[in-house]
Amino acid sequence: MGSPASQGNTVTVTAFTITEEKRGAQVRTATRHATRMSASATTKEPAAAGQQRDQTIDDQGAAEASSDDQTTADEEEIPRWRMYLLTLALGLRSLLAAFDASMLGPALPAITSEFQALDHIGWYTSAYLLAQMPFQLVFSRLAVYYEAKMFNMVALVVFEVGSVLCATAPNSPVFILGRAVSGLGAAGMVAGAFVIIGNIPMRERPRLLAIFFALQSIALTAGPSLSGALTDSYLTWRFTFWIQLPIGFVALVTFQFVVRKRPSSKAHLPLLTKLKSCYPLDTALLIGCLVLLFLALQWGGSARSYSSPRVWGCLLGSGLLAVIFSTLQVRNKGNGLVPLRLITQRTIASCCLMSLLNGAANITHITMLPTYLQTVHGLSATMSGVYQLPITGSNIFAMAVASATISRTGRFLPFLHAGPVIYLAGAVLLQQLRPDSPLAWVLGSAVPVGAGFGFTVHACLLAVQNACSAARSKEDMPVAAVMEVFSQQLGRAIAISIAQSVFVQKLYAGLAGLVTASGSPAADSQGLLDMAGQGLEQMVHTMQTLDPGTRDAVRGVLSAAVTTAFILPVAAMATAALASLVAERRSIDMSKKKSAPTSPESGDTEPGSDREKTASSTVKDAALGDAEKNAQ
Repeated sequence: MGSPASQGNTVTVTAFTITEEKRGAQVRTATRHATRMSASATTKEPAAAGQQRDQTIDDQGAAEASSDDQTTADEEEIPRWRMYLLTLALGLRSLLAAFDASMLGPALPAITSEFQALDHIGWYTSAYLLAQMPFQLVFSRLAVYYEAKMFNMVALVVFEVGSVLCATAPNSPVFILGRAVSGLGAAGMVAGAFVIIGNIPMRERPRLLAIFFALQSIALTAGPSLSGALTDSYLTWRFTFWIQLPIGFVALVTFQFVVRKRPSSKAHLPLLTKLKSCYPLDTALLIGCLVLLFLALQWGGSARSYSSPRVWGCLLGSGLLAVIFSTLQVRNKGNGLVPLRLITQRTIASCCLMSLLNGAANITHITMLPTYLQTVHGLSATMSGVYQLPITGSNIFAMAVASATISRTGRFLPFLHAGPVIYLAGAVLLQQLRPDSPLAWVLGSAVPVGAGFGFTVHACLLAVQNACSAARSKEDMPVAAVMEVFSQQLGRAIAISIAQSVFVQKLYAGLAGLVTASGSPAADSQGLLDMAGQGLEQMVHTMQTLDPGTRDAVRGVLSAAVTTAFILPVAAMATAALASLVAERRSIDMSKKKSAPTSPESGDTEPGSDREKTASSTVKDAALGDAEKNAQ
């Protein structure tokens, strides 16, 4: 029969032999059972050590099972057809937000004329971004506590409410309020989308994002032309917001039937815990910092001089709040609104800076180029939208090329480096526009602008997600992705305020120069200066009544005001080209890794996995070690 110790050793070795041959759940069950049998069969002295080792082994197995479960929960294998339908549902919402962004530019002259509020032109874009940016970070943390499907649908409804407010606005302040409400809804949609995208394997995301961006680019292509046509028709610019309601309804219905309902495991937590996770103090400081910054940028150089106490007070207050906010993030380390471990990671930091600069350049071009075409060349709102097609068309082509290449090779660094350089070439060409520049120059210069923007946007978003995937920090992926989007929106908000301020300041300075000129045109120029305050569209109508000499002089002033604002994209993309060199040399892992458990409760893994072999070997060595001590 043999001694109890030798029996225990025999049972242990036999059990581990079976372990190597079994699949799934039998692996952990057999190893733990064999270890317990070995411990119970030994004498009392080695039993204590054996039980302690058994406990360590069980804890290790539980931790590994938990890690496996988390991996499966984060990236589940889903059928290709469902992934495409999911992409369609998310893409329709992106289509809606892109329509909202692209339709505003051609309608701005008509809006400023109706409300007689040229000084508010920067707020029509900044209010949207001001609401979107800080709350994206808040919602990215809040979304994990609620059911993802419902969270996304509520955000979509809030966005639509903002569109209704804009469409029915009786004055400029109400319109600005509507833009802010739409921005709040857009923040929820962005945060909710990344929670859903986080469940899709990394190797599938280039293809998913390509479809996602293609739908967005369709809206960016059709939006300006559609907006111009509506603005020139009896429907007026207000219908550019009414038209978003049916699109939102289709997106809502698609989301209802395509997206699965997956209750959050954290939904049971108290409301106070959920609110604390949003870091309300950090959020309040960030909002205050941005509001004061935008006020200073809006007032400086147009409504008030930069030496005005109000402008300086806002700048100092914004800087002080920024210092306090940054100090809190450093003190909180990984638990702040903007986790320090993410913003200090090379690739994420590089891509966030690039996105900020890329967004700044893009918003300047898509808002100021229609102004140049309508005021300097006298094109209608419809035609000014048509002349932006090269930007959006090349954008779609660039994203398609980037997606196809990255999906096949996993390499996104070439596009990360090339995008800013290509954009910079187009930005330099657009900055050289003059009153007599042919429209063909505009069309040709717009192509590298759109292509460079498309390459950079696609590569930056994938690089940030890949950095989190490589670091095995999947829970950080939604936060990191939202940080990248936040950076782009921050660049847009700051740039549009600066560009519009520079444009208005240069315009008034140029017109004032005409007023002080001698001769009869001075009186006409004084009238033109008064009409400029009522809006650009009215200004264009007034120009038709001027003599050819004065009209050409005014066209020169308008052209100089636009091209002065176009210096900003040149500087931004030159800096972005340098920032791209900081990113890590890393590619996407395109291999199909077998996920472990099919059931979160079982903790089973696929046979033959590295993690299973490591755990099995550790358990076997520990048990055999006990057997040798018992034999001695």
